[in-house]
Amino acid sequence: GRFPLWLAPVQVVVTTIVSDADDFARAAAAALSKAGLRVELDLRNEKINRKVVDHIDQRVPVLAVVGRREAEEGSLVLRRLPGREQVTLPLAEAVALLAKEAMPPDLAPAVAAA
Repeated sequence: GRFPLWLAPVQVVVTTIVSDADDFARAAAAALSKAGLRVELDLRNEKINRKVVDHIDQRVPVLAVVGRREAEEGSLVLRRLPGREQVTLPLAEAVALLAKEAMPPDLAPAVAAA
C-alpha cells in the first residue's frame, strides 16, 4: 500500500525535465528539506515519463517537477502520485503547502471549534 504524505519515508522527489534546471532543482530540494520534508533529488538523464514511472513504483507521494520555465519563474509543478493531476506553485508556496500537509495528525494544530 501507499503511505500518507506525513508517514512516507520519502515524501517528495524533486526531478528535472532538462539539465538547465538542475541548479534550481537543487535549491528547491534544499528548501523543502529545510522545511522538514524528507526529499530526494532525481537529476538522472532520463525522459520525464521514465522518472514518473520509477517514482510511482517507489510509492513516492509527491513529485516536484522542474523544467526550464519553472526554473526561470522560481516555481514547481507538483504532481500527486500515482495520479495525473498537477499544479504549478511558486517555490515558497509549494514548500509551505507540503510542510503543512506533511505534519503528522497528532502534531497538526487543533482547529478551534466555532
